Amino acid sequence: MGSTALVVTVYLLSMFVLCKLFAHTSIVTPHAHGRSSPLDALRGILATAVVCHHMVITYFWKTGGAWVPPQSDVLCNLGYVPVSLFFMITGFLFFGKVYQRTPDWIDILTSRVLRIMPLYLAVMIGVLMLSMVEAHFAPVSLAQLLKEMLKWLVFSGGPFFGFPDSNLITAGAHWTLRYEWLFYLSLPALATLCNRRFYGKYTLMSWVVVAITVAGMALGVIRPMMAPLFLAGFLPVWVKRHRPEWLEILNTRLMGAIAVVMLVDAMALPSFTALQIVTLAVPFLIIASGNDLFGLLAGKGLKALGEISYSLYLTHGLVLYMAFTRFGLFQFKGSELTDFIGFFPLVLGAASVLSVVTFHCFEKPFIVSRMPGTVPESNTMAKARLSS
Repeated sequence: MGSTALVVTVYLLSMFVLCKLFAHTSIVTPHAHGRSSPLDALRGILATAVVCHHMVITYFWKTGGAWVPPQSDVLCNLGYVPVSLFFMITGFLFFGKVYQRTPDWIDILTSRVLRIMPLYLAVMIGVLMLSMVEAHFAPVSLAQLLKEMLKWLVFSGGPFFGFPDSNLITAGAHWTLRYEWLFYLSLPALATLCNRRFYGKYTLMSWVVVAITVAGMALGVIRPMMAPLFLAGFLPVWVKRHRPEWLEILNTRLMGAIAVVMLVDAMALPSFTALQIVTLAVPFLIIASGNDLFGLLAGKGLKALGEISYSLYLTHGLVLYMAFTRFGLFQFKGSELTDFIGFFPLVLGAASVLSVVTFHCFEKPFIVSRMPGTVPESNTMAKARLSS
C-alpha cells in the first residue's frame, strides 16, 4: 500500500472510531440540536481532514526543514478541499442572512466577533507565551511586541519574540480567518448588488473593503481564487428562494451518489483552481439543499465533531507542535511517512479532547448567550456583547 493510500485509510479508520465515541457525548448545543442541516456534520469531516493534512506536512517539515505542502494532490487536498468547503459554508450561511432580507448589520458583525474572536485571542496568547519560551525569554521592546500582536490581530501571523516558527504553532491555520473577515466586511456591498438596495454607511464602508481587497489581489497579497469559493455559497440560497421545487430532486439518492463521486474527483484535482471549485460547488449545492449522502451526514458523532470543528481547526496545531517539536515523541531521522502516520489516531484523539475543553471555555458561552430568549449569564458577558 502506497503512503497516500495508507494516510487516507488511517484517517478513515480513525474517524470511524472517533465518531462512535463522540456519538455518546452531549456536546451539541440545544440550538444545534434544532437544526437538521447535513452541513453541521460535514464540518466534522472537514476539520478532522485538516488535522490529517497538517500531520502529513509536519512530517515533511521535520524531515525536509520546510513547511511545504506534500507533492500528492490527494494529501494536499486533505487540507485544501476542506478550506474550500468551509468558505462555501460561510457564503451559504451569510448570503442566506442578507439576500432578499433587511439585514441587521450590527447584529451580524457582533455575532462574528463573539463567535470567532474569543477562541482566536486565547490561541494567540498561547502562541505568544510558547514563542516566548522557545525564544528563551529574549527581550523585545513594547513597540515591537505591539507590532507583532497587531499582525496576529489581522490574521497575518508572524514571529513573536523573534521566534521564526510562531506561525507553525497553529499549523498556519489562522490564515483562513483573514478571508472570512474580508467576506463578512464585504457583505453590505454584496447585498447592495443582490438586493438592489443601498445600506448607507454600511455599503460605503463595505465598498472600501472591496477596493482594498481588489488592491490586495493586484499586489499578490490576497489570493483571487478565494472569492469564488464564498460566492459559490450563494447558489443553494438562490435555489431555496427561487427554485424550491428543485430541492426534492437534489435530495434523491442519485444526487447523493453524484455528490460523492464529484467530491472524490475533486480530491485528485489541483487545489484552488477553477475546475476544482466547480467540481466542489455541485456537491455543495446538493448537501446544502439537505442531502445527507445516504445518512452519512446525519450521524450524531459527526454532528458533535462539527460542533467543535472551529476549536479543532484552530487548536490542533498546538497538539502537533507540542507532541513532535517540544516533546519529540517521534524520531524522524531515517523514518518514512508510513511510520509517522501511525500516530495520527493519538493526535486526533488528543486534539479532539483539547477542542472539547476550548469549545466549552471559549465558544459555547457566546453561542448560548446569543440564543433567542437567553438571559446573559453575567454582567461581563453583557458588556462584551454591547461593546462588540
